Amino acid sequence: MRIFRALLRRELLAIWTSPTAWVVLGTFLLLSGIYFYEILWVLSRPAAPYGTPMATFFGGSLLSFVPLVLFVAAITMRSFAEEHHAGTLEPLLTAPVTANQVVAAKYAGAYLFYLALWVPTAVYPLLLWRHADPAWGPILAGYLGMALFGAALTALGVLASALARRQIVAAILAFGFGGGWLLAGLGGSLLPGGSTAGRVLRHVSPFEMMDRFRVGLVDSRDVVLCVSVAAAALLWTRVVLDLRRSS
Repeated sequence: MRIFRALLRRELLAIWTSPTAWVVLGTFLLLSGIYFYEILWVLSRPAAPYGTPMATFFGGSLLSFVPLVLFVAAITMRSFAEEHHAGTLEPLLTAPVTANQVVAAKYAGAYLFYLALWVPTAVYPLLLWRHADPAWGPILAGYLGMALFGAALTALGVLASALARRQIVAAILAFGFGGGWLLAGLGGSLLPGGSTAGRVLRHVSPFEMMDRFRVGLVDSRDVVLCVSVAAAALLWTRVVLDLRRSS
């Protein structure tokens, strides 16, 4: 545990001293603020569609997902690709640490930064609370959904970084993994409801998953899906590192 904490401190220091991290944080807060303002403006109009601001904020449109995939790709691209490019990956893997500890520290550092992005957005429901009576159950469920979806995306990004030798390649690959997941969800909504492929794709669809979370429905199938994707991605990351160490 002491070694893991040392690796995690090293990873967090590398993340928070990186200019990319601050660009990601600033851009995320700017775009989320603009998006929340636009939601309030649309819902305040006389002919506004039915919905609550925070429910729309948590996956109300494709605009909620694509930027998130981009941000996670930017967060995770440096995880292993930077180590490989700098020539520090091999010494790290041959040090008296296990590959599992390295993978866990890289993942935990990136995921903690992802969670940190969402902390300032807690001001949005507090602003609503000053002027209305928001339903806190769906709001908390929405944050839980974004945390679980981000856990899976971050693991896919770490895997992409382990596969790549350059950060830009890792970012593109991570966006491909996340974008592929989104496309699978869109495909599920286009296929006939009774088809096997349609049912499977809708089951793994992040859109339908967040539709449940943002109305306060925490389905164990969605939790299992995100945890399974994250676990599988981290397992494959370990396999990639073992192959590199043996080559």
